[in-house]
Amino acid sequence: MSSLNNPNPLHDLDKIKYPYKELLENFAEAIYVINLDGRFIDYNHGFSSLVGPGEKYINTSFLDLVHPEDIELAKNGFFKTLEGQVLKEEKLRIFSIDGKTKSIVTSKVPLFDKEEKLIGILGIAKDMTREIELQNQIKLQYNQYRSLLKNSNSVNCILSAKGEVTYRSPSIEKVLGYKPEELDGPFFSLVHPDDQENVISRFQHLVDQPDAVQTIDVRLQHKNGGWRMIHAIANNLIKDPHVNGIIVNYHDITEMRQAEQKIHHIAYHDYLTGLPNRRFFEEKLQQELIAAKKNNTKLAVLFIDIDRFKYINDTLGHPLGDEVLKKIAHMLQSLSSEKEFVARMAGDEFMLLSSNLITEDYAKNIATTILKKLEAPIVVDQFEIFVTGSIGITIYPESGNDLAILMKNADLAMYQAKATKENSYKLFTSEMEKESYKKFSLQNDLRRAIANKEFELYYQPKVCAKTDKIVGAEALIRWNHPKKGVVSPGEFIPLAEETGLIVPIGEWVFQAVCEQIKAWQNKGFAPFIVSLNFSSSQMLQKGLVQTVENLLKEKEVEGKWIEIEITESIFLEHDNDIKNKLDGLRKLGIQIAIDDFGTGYSSLSYLRKYKFNTIKLDRSFINDIHTSDDNEAIINFIIQLSNQLKMKVVAEGVETKEQKSRLQQLNCDELQGYYFSKPKPIHQFESDAWGRFS
Repeated sequence: MSSLNNPNPLHDLDKIKYPYKELLENFAEAIYVINLDGRFIDYNHGFSSLVGPGEKYINTSFLDLVHPEDIELAKNGFFKTLEGQVLKEEKLRIFSIDGKTKSIVTSKVPLFDKEEKLIGILGIAKDMTREIELQNQIKLQYNQYRSLLKNSNSVNCILSAKGEVTYRSPSIEKVLGYKPEELDGPFFSLVHPDDQENVISRFQHLVDQPDAVQTIDVRLQHKNGGWRMIHAIANNLIKDPHVNGIIVNYHDITEMRQAEQKIHHIAYHDYLTGLPNRRFFEEKLQQELIAAKKNNTKLAVLFIDIDRFKYINDTLGHPLGDEVLKKIAHMLQSLSSEKEFVARMAGDEFMLLSSNLITEDYAKNIATTILKKLEAPIVVDQFEIFVTGSIGITIYPESGNDLAILMKNADLAMYQAKATKENSYKLFTSEMEKESYKKFSLQNDLRRAIANKEFELYYQPKVCAKTDKIVGAEALIRWNHPKKGVVSPGEFIPLAEETGLIVPIGEWVFQAVCEQIKAWQNKGFAPFIVSLNFSSSQMLQKGLVQTVENLLKEKEVEGKWIEIEITESIFLEHDNDIKNKLDGLRKLGIQIAIDDFGTGYSSLSYLRKYKFNTIKLDRSFINDIHTSDDNEAIINFIIQLSNQLKMKVVAEGVETKEQKSRLQQLNCDELQGYYFSKPKPIHQFESDAWGRFS
């Protein structure tokens, strides 16, 4: 917690960066902002009117203004607000710039930035000095009572023990629109029906216990028919011969309460959709967890994520994306019953809380209904937009017994659903947590692998189909984990892609290949082309062509001895960017191969547009080439087309003599697979295969 005595505040804020700045000057009440060290960083004209003009108080402690006898009270209020409490009424005595003591009533709320980080406190203060002075003077000098209240913003009433009004100050016209003579009947006739029972009970308590001062906020009806929120203080002076009644002093706090409500709404609701935000959801979930533990009931938390929403923003723009989110929010609200509580967490993520759960099937039914609703197109600005969602479900107490664990596990289940298929849900299981920890541990190890030199390149030869001579090789990365041994690329490459580590790993592979090519040249070996895989993340990185050029120059290797293999899927979303980078790589002499051709999004237009040097046939076709006429026909067509386009064809996954024979008959250029050799470390590759190079 911040210290109020720190002479050098660590949390000074740029005044334009905190939220609600525009509220300060829109209200007549004294509004001020203090940072986490208790120092003023801004205030409005109302505050200056209260304590004195100028910039005197900027960056000074608010305690400097507080009367010494009220210092501890002010400190306690400050710390309670920092802990998240909304301080509704705090009575303090302060000093104005001229040294006078003033009595104020102040309300305080925690102030958060756009990332919901606590950055300070926003306070609204009202000068109560005059009202309190008037109450004291009433007891002593009744004859001055009427003149003091003629122009007051407060109303004073005298009530009999039965609640009948014996006196109303003229200021009631200013506050409620009535002249005193226009009102008949008891005081309670102006009170809002919903507040009457509480007011009557408080009044009777004051009659029965004369020393118990009553303070209450209550709605009174204005002459125009509206309702005004007033703050009232009542004292029993029935035994005072100058009064002989109950004194009620009240003033209008409607605008103050509205400002507080607006600030509270901003702090607890999402600005775009109007749904409760993360803070509100977490507080609600905490309350429901307490109730569930007490009543031995269950509840469910659903984490809802919209699949690939980024592409809507990137393609159609953020304004349209915002409209889609609003419609999704409205849909989620419409599906919710009184048991459900829906919130927008951030971006395209929503959460739903279902209390008093009878069975987990109820939560599954909610998820199914939401996913079914998402199947319908969302119409925005004449666009029909189709979205899908992934939902993770946790059940208390089976999936966790506190807020943090339930939300974390719902997140894990959501990602499991997303990995399984679009528009699906998953119920959290303990296996998900184990898998998550395993992934987390592996990710940490992966970050250290480059620095610890744990990666190694294996090489698998490419063989000329006609001569059986080795004409090239593919470099394949292996991870020699210090504890797990050799980790399969299929296990760590997707993780590297997800975390962005694939870029530095890919750069290491390219550098290692260059060093190996140079080492072979220095040994006098005949040069040949070495191919390596480039992921979509590597292809999309900024400065890729320049990085490759720098490495070629540094390692003194010609680009013509390197071939980069890329898959077809990358062209779907980044067509123009990829074409420009491929053109830049070609200028460096780099050869380009399209990998796994014949699967996924294959398009003959790619072959014409990108002018690849090599086509690598997917192993799924090779597996059945000697038994499937269809596969053979497809491969024959690709080979014939490639010959016409002057592209080399490499068949990967060759494992049998029959497969080799059929590919030779079809005039395939090069073969690669276990039939010839598995990928091997460099020393084995050189020892086993060097004599077979052409």
